[in-house]
Amino acid sequence: MKILHLIEKGAGLQQAPQGFLESLPWALDDEDRQADFVACHKQKSQRSWKGGRMLGVRNATDAEIQECKGGKGVKQAALVVQFEPLREYNGRPGVPWGRSDPVTRTMASKSLEVVPDQAGSKLA
Repeated sequence: MKILHLIEKGAGLQQAPQGFLESLPWALDDEDRQADFVACHKQKSQRSWKGGRMLGVRNATDAEIQECKGGKGVKQAALVVQFEPLREYNGRPGVPWGRSDPVTRTMASKSLEVVPDQAGSKLA
């Protein structure tokens, strides 16, 4: 099972009209897009404050890219992560950043973690 850890800064999460949550724009590779769950953190040193089952990704709009840091440092191919939030996060600590076998990434604000399926079942 794969958990995509993201540092949510600035505007944070957006509620989609369909009821799921969406992240800020991210530059994601193919492996990131294959994650089963997403965990949103304020800082790497803190447990995630929100997370859920990853539903998919969509291309960020030009307005979203411009809004995110004024468009600086955000690739035009930026993607927005869509996920179904877990209600269990209310009043319960989230998951730590990369708690077991993290995949090395050059970006410090995102990480893809691979955990055994039985460990990930606690998130389902």
